[in-house]
Amino acid sequence: MPFHTAPQSRRRFLAQGAAAVAGLTVLRSGWGAEPGANPHLVALLSDTHIPGSPEVTARDTNMTANLRQVVREVTSLKIKPSAVFINGDCAYLKGLPTDYANLAQCIAPLDDAGLPLHVTMGNHDDRGPLFAALQAAKPERPLLESKHVTILETPHANWFLLDSLTQVDVVTGEIGAEQRSWLAKALAARPDKPTLVMAHHTPQFEAPPEGKAWGGIKDTAEFMELLASHKQVKAFLFGHSHNWSITRRGDLQLINLPPVAYVFEAGKPNGWVLAEVRENGLTLELRTIDPAHKQNGERIELVWS
Repeated sequence: MPFHTAPQSRRRFLAQGAAAVAGLTVLRSGWGAEPGANPHLVALLSDTHIPGSPEVTARDTNMTANLRQVVREVTSLKIKPSAVFINGDCAYLKGLPTDYANLAQCIAPLDDAGLPLHVTMGNHDDRGPLFAALQAAKPERPLLESKHVTILETPHANWFLLDSLTQVDVVTGEIGAEQRSWLAKALAARPDKPTLVMAHHTPQFEAPPEGKAWGGIKDTAEFMELLASHKQVKAFLFGHSHNWSITRRGDLQLINLPPVAYVFEAGKPNGWVLAEVRENGLTLELRTIDPAHKQNGERIELVWS
């Protein structure tokens, strides 16, 4: 589920983890941002997998060190983005309270820099411990009972943050009928501006072999049909597979964000993406954890059909 933090005092930030706007579901460009932030820029992170202890490693990677590096890079940008997104799997495996305590420490410098944070849930997250660590994160009046959704309105595009979590530490994702119904109505109410949709799980266009679990979005067919029926939807951004790639399905751009944590395949980049929304498209710039990686600084220009 998405939650949102606005900049505040560092002392309060570390005490509570983050402050959110209870019941607020539609946010305007620059909400909570420092004056002078670029309303068209967003820092995109995914799959941070933060453990309870900063010393924990996985796949020869220190996840805490990676996130701290990314936070330093984002806060050091000469031109500040209007927001930072973490697209799910914030916690390591089971969304433990200690995971979120460490996460709060890692992201605290974003507050000092005046950078609002928006976070969605992945399959390794758990709402209960997250709300306990980030006490003001839960909205008082959620739009949906089973899923939590948010719209961020910026000058050139609307961002829709969705919830694909089904069960903690279960790989399968799902948008679900209730959320799809809400999304259809929300998109129909905003037809005149390009829309970027984000959720943690990957689309999965073919059913798994019998006896195997869905590894991506179980209701991909219904979800993609819905997005295709609203021509203002230009891109779907996701994580989960730890694989930086951009493909296309019809007119819809499919943007698979890189992991901040570890990669599943040697040689693939981990890191984050600086995104600039233009009137007619999106510019994506990859920033890799290893500055010597051959794809570091890679820029991709997407143009809306």
